Amino acid sequence: MAARRVLVTGGAGFVGSHVVDALHARGDEAVVVDDLSTGDRANVRAGVELRVADIADGRALGGERFDAVVHCAAKTKVVQSMEQPGLYRRVIVDGTRNVVDAALASGARDVVNISTGGAIYGETPVCADEETALRPLSPYGAYKAEAEGIVQRPGLRAVTLRLANVYGPRQRSDLEGGVISIFLGAWREGRPLTVFGDGTAERDYLYVGDVAEAVLAALDAGVSGVYNIGTGAATSVNALIAEMSRVLGPAPRVIHAPPREGEIQRSCLDITKAARDGLWSPRTSLAEGLERTSRAT
Repeated sequence: MAARRVLVTGGAGFVGSHVVDALHARGDEAVVVDDLSTGDRANVRAGVELRVADIADGRALGGERFDAVVHCAAKTKVVQSMEQPGLYRRVIVDGTRNVVDAALASGARDVVNISTGGAIYGETPVCADEETALRPLSPYGAYKAEAEGIVQRPGLRAVTLRLANVYGPRQRSDLEGGVISIFLGAWREGRPLTVFGDGTAERDYLYVGDVAEAVLAALDAGVSGVYNIGTGAATSVNALIAEMSRVLGPAPRVIHAPPREGEIQRSCLDITKAARDGLWSPRTSLAEGLERTSRAT
């Protein structure tokens, strides 16, 4: 396949920067747009163009040719979205609309949209598949659902990837959802681990390298629509701590705090569709991902 020029929004962030690295590794040209509100210049590899801009500002995008767009930029804090819904609507909804407009104006016809599998389905006693009713409990989840509809525009082949709880190198420890990064920092500094609730809350933990592979597969495949990207397994916080203990040694002291408003008790994704359509399957076990993350951090 010929090299492509790909616009990556949020490409200085955690997931986006790994996507940029994967594109670079196979010979594609990536151009990054990021406002650096949560991203970091240091995440963008040398030689990759970084444009510091706000995707919610329509003037920040457009005016040149791209073959494809990977839309990673978003606000991602569940609790903050409940406190500042206007900000989240501006970035996620208005920003996605601007990105789609820019894609069409640039000649790009392939868009990969990064969405959330953790916040969009609500509680999932059984791992949710793509036909499961959406029951977001926060503005973040609701606006991500709205953004999924925005990318479905005539003239575009849009693939939305609903990601499980992603972890790995470069994940910040001061953002919600990055429990592995938070725990890893506490482990190394000898600080107590704060567990919200009794530790039985479950998440589907997905290694960031597997996410980058899923994005490249979505760019290359002829598919469109929505795909869950996860592991299909729910791991409790207590079980996560036990697994991290096997990698890092004995755990620090655990402190329990009240559950946080808007957070769900169990999130798990059924990934049968991605495998059935020949798009993608996870390759990294939780144990292997934790080891890679601990070595790289």
